Amino acid sequence: MKKIVILLIAILPLIGTTAMAQNGRDLEDDGLVGNVKRIDAKMFEVSYDRHDNLVVGEQLEHLLTEYNAKGQRRSMTYMSVAEDIIFRTRYKHDGFGLTTLEHVVDNQEQVIGRTYYVYNSNLVLTEIYVEDVERQVESRLLIKRDATGRITQRSYNDQFNDVYKREVYTYNPTGDVAKAVIYDRSKAKIQERRYEYDENRQPVSYTLFDYTEDEPEVFVTLFEYEYDAYGNWIRRTEYNLNGDRKEPVYTTQRTIEYF
Repeated sequence: MKKIVILLIAILPLIGTTAMAQNGRDLEDDGLVGNVKRIDAKMFEVSYDRHDNLVVGEQLEHLLTEYNAKGQRRSMTYMSVAEDIIFRTRYKHDGFGLTTLEHVVDNQEQVIGRTYYVYNSNLVLTEIYVEDVERQVESRLLIKRDATGRITQRSYNDQFNDVYKREVYTYNPTGDVAKAVIYDRSKAKIQERRYEYDENRQPVSYTLFDYTEDEPEVFVTLFEYEYDAYGNWIRRTEYNLNGDRKEPVYTTQRTIEYF
């Protein structure tokens, strides 16, 4: 569990870029095209050999995502390297096809958490909140949008409904997130994230400016993709930029099945 949580945290910046258009319609929110039925994704460590060839190492994460014919997410199953189920999220939708509820279940199919999606009268997603196994609210995410429906701010609230983090977004001419500025509980700026994209609107450059230390730090992450005939990526390799040298870190391989 610990390793998977660490890896999920590591890819949150990428999740954030696709979530900016989040509207509760699963295939679109997941950045997918075509009638996707199932995605089998495996993440591996990757490194260079002495000839600078990529070498795939230890498997770190295994995620299975299933959709129905309407493009709604049915479930996401997190697997161990030994192919044991660690936990699974199951999804419910309303009559408009919008995601309304996630049940998080353990490997015994016991509910250990719930995530609720709240919409306004115009069917626009405005809030997401998480309950623990005892039905107590753990956290709440409040969403603000501009006149075009793009998310301009996400406020993260704790169990007492106090804001502990805010993310404010600006966009490039194609409608993708160009910059995200993050503020802490005291409203101090703690991070800034900048993104660049390829022709498929996937992030190829992610620059993090970290202001949490006395001396601000800058981290640059680069991504390379391979795509299938539908335009969905089937391999993504992540690099850290160290000076002028790209150092590979992870590669994720996706097998996509279509209806």
